[in-house]
Amino acid sequence: MIRILASDFNNYEKRDGQKIAHPMDNSNGIVDQIKSSLKDYKKIVFVASNMDNSHENVLVYANILFDSMKMVGINFDEYLVLDGENRKSADEYIMDASLVFLCGGDTYKQHEFFIEINLKELLKNYQGLVIGQSAGAINMADKVFNSPEEQENSEPVFYDGLGLTNINIEPHFVYDTLNFDDNEKYQRDAIIKESFNRSIYGQCNGSHIFIDNNDIATIYGETYLIHNGNIRYICKNGSNIIINNVIEDKKMK
Repeated sequence: MIRILASDFNNYEKRDGQKIAHPMDNSNGIVDQIKSSLKDYKKIVFVASNMDNSHENVLVYANILFDSMKMVGINFDEYLVLDGENRKSADEYIMDASLVFLCGGDTYKQHEFFIEINLKELLKNYQGLVIGQSAGAINMADKVFNSPEEQENSEPVFYDGLGLTNINIEPHFVYDTLNFDDNEKYQRDAIIKESFNRSIYGQCNGSHIFIDNNDIATIYGETYLIHNGNIRYICKNGSNIIINNVIEDKKMK
């Protein structure tokens, strides 16, 4: 299985309050990697982040992704959306998918939806391409760290994820905390504290991690390593580095 962990694809813009798709950004090579990783173009499955969201609302976000992919020449025969409305068809949807896309959104609610559809089990023998964006990428980890966004009222921070990688990311990462509000400062402090237990990769928008069939993980684009209380700039846009796709510390919660 090939896996891609991404923060943001820079594939839409806002006009008069509406999100309008534009071509997926290939600055760090993700479009080329998707094309080279797909065995065929039969079916893409967009997996929602919340089984309680309306099908119409999920379709809005799914169609932005579908349209932005079409604009760069990634076209599928079939486009499916897996959400609360059709969750009983999860095994049928996933079984022969060319690409399984785990979207962004509420990280813990997405985790609960994954449990509802038994996604971890469904992906055990899957041999296609899995892409996680933001929350979807966080939930791909074996041991998830879901950094708290609402201080003490945050959802569970530690839980078992899909087990597709041992890499933990923090998406939409911004190094400079000067303009952070209280929630963002609390979240950053929690990330720093947890970095003594595990390495966390701060992914800036437009960056991603590509994991091939041999479990070799490569970072592409602007990324920071958060480890043992320190934040270190390790990769810039237009560059790439290979990292360990292993559990580095046995103190996982």
